[in-house]
Amino acid sequence: MRRHAVEALGALAAALLVTVVIAVPVIRAPSERIFGAEITRRQHDPFTVMAQFAMPLGLGVYSQPVTDLTGAAIARVAGPVAAYNWLVLLSFPLSAAAAYLLARHLALRRAGAFLAALLFAFSPFHLAQAGYHPHIAQTQWLPLYLLALWRSMDKTTPLGVVFLVIATATVTLSNFYGGLIAAVITPAAVAVYWFARARFAAHAARNVGITLATLACLALAGLAFVWWRAPSVLGHRAAFAFPREDLFRYSAAWWAYLVPPVSHPLLGRQAIRIWFAARVSEGLLEQQVSLGWSVVALGTIGVYGWIAGARRSAAEASVPVLIGLAIVALICSLAPEQTILGVTIEAPSAFLYRIVPMFRAYARFGAIVQLMAALLAGIGAGRLLAAGTHTARLVCAGLVALAIAEYAVWPPALSRDVLPTRAHRWVMQQSTGSRVVDCVPVTQESSSVSWLTNGRIQPLDDTFGDCAESQVADKLSAAGFTQVLVRDLWERRWLNSHGYVEGLQVQAQFADGEILAVTPRTPPVYTQQILGFWPREHDDSTTWRWMGADASWTIVAPTWQPHATLEIEIGAFPQRRVLTVRLDDGREQALDVDPGRHTYRIGPFALTAGQHVLAFHSTAPATMPADVIGSDDRRALAFSVSAWRWSVQ
Repeated sequence: MRRHAVEALGALAAALLVTVVIAVPVIRAPSERIFGAEITRRQHDPFTVMAQFAMPLGLGVYSQPVTDLTGAAIARVAGPVAAYNWLVLLSFPLSAAAAYLLARHLALRRAGAFLAALLFAFSPFHLAQAGYHPHIAQTQWLPLYLLALWRSMDKTTPLGVVFLVIATATVTLSNFYGGLIAAVITPAAVAVYWFARARFAAHAARNVGITLATLACLALAGLAFVWWRAPSVLGHRAAFAFPREDLFRYSAAWWAYLVPPVSHPLLGRQAIRIWFAARVSEGLLEQQVSLGWSVVALGTIGVYGWIAGARRSAAEASVPVLIGLAIVALICSLAPEQTILGVTIEAPSAFLYRIVPMFRAYARFGAIVQLMAALLAGIGAGRLLAAGTHTARLVCAGLVALAIAEYAVWPPALSRDVLPTRAHRWVMQQSTGSRVVDCVPVTQESSSVSWLTNGRIQPLDDTFGDCAESQVADKLSAAGFTQVLVRDLWERRWLNSHGYVEGLQVQAQFADGEILAVTPRTPPVYTQQILGFWPREHDDSTTWRWMGADASWTIVAPTWQPHATLEIEIGAFPQRRVLTVRLDDGREQALDVDPGRHTYRIGPFALTAGQHVLAFHSTAPATMPADVIGSDDRRALAFSVSAWRWSVQ
């Protein structure tokens, strides 16, 4: 074991070198870029983890302490973004070292073990998950767990039991899916290893008995801990459940193991076309479980060596173990229902969902399939090299070269800016003192921008309105914003072509965003907050927002305004209606509003300095378009509100 550990340092060093090469852009700017190809657009998952790393250390129901505490510790030194990157990048050399140790335990030759280690470390599954899910990217714990399990079955010692306890704890506490995968595959891993190898060892029954007893004690201790710290996870599993339909979206298709990864520099576009034709979009990340045809070919050679039986090596004795475990993991990775010859059969994921409904991405069992395929490929390569013939070595070299080509990546494509657009990065490259509103609604994804920029860029608050709103510059200036960042193409065109948004001036333009400067000023009256309106709609010539029977504005007059008038463009739906407008529960004005869009004058109002509430009410009930025009729109609508302007005398 000690000799193998020294050899594993070589695999670790080689994987570290490859990691440095493919991650050069991230290593140069670890706090500005994030490792991984953007396979399924920008998602909140990486940034949620970064935010957790920046928080004070603590453990909760969703804590995965081996990864979370390590990331938080690194964040104290390097910052949360860099901590995310270092945590992900370190998983590659560590996965190579762990896979090498497992390979050598299974008696693979050094060259075959080295190949298997690198194939597993840089598998498409690992590279894809590294871009979004740092916990799932900690693949090093799976081969380490199998190594501890099988070593204990070979020869149980006190040190081996301690190793098994540590390996079980780390694979479980590093990420929830690691614990699930280890728990599900353990019975198969024990069974196939027993029949293929362990039963021939000295004191075989004693070894497996102690191993199983250790695992049983660990399982009971884990359940007791969960019951103590988070009893609702066991007693109210439905509260944590994902919809069953998600299992079909985030489970692997069997043929996904044969499709090139979408991040491949040459075959990626073809792979995207294949997935697009299969109508896979949201679950595309989980489908990146490609094994590579060359890896399958090398593994087939290893299987042939075991079947042939002639001059069977010690490593080839492990072939049935690897095949059996690969088949079990592959079946577990599939969707809960499979149709074969017209007959629908439930897959293991359907059974597991009834027990642990808080898991949905069963494609992640592909990590075990990748590991087994890499080990079989290492056995196949070792057999070709052991043959000693020139032809066998040429075949081995050719298949290894093809594997390198199939697993190839383009380093510039394996990173992206931690900020959404070049416009965001431009803002952060300017001198401090700016305060920018990002014209996107608050979501899990957009909310990360605020803390990533230390509050310099903020998404729209739910009650703010939107950037195509009338006299928006007045509101922005009053709120202290110095610039507006616009991503939507239509919104960019609108802000650049309509005169009522005076006070905004283009400052910087990029393909993915635009910066407009806000002219500082103190407007006499402005609309601060809008409630009771549906999101903005538009056509080529105008924009509008629908309201139901009731809505309100919060308006602000910084100073006393004795004569403030509102000119507003309104249209009634579906026919003439009476709209009443009331200021601060006092004076009320009624308007006969026609269908179509017409401009109406409301006021004048005498406004004291400060906030006021302007309430809008339809005297007739709102109407659903589905009831009058055959539309499928079931919103209750009364008026459409387009442009408006406050004026004072």
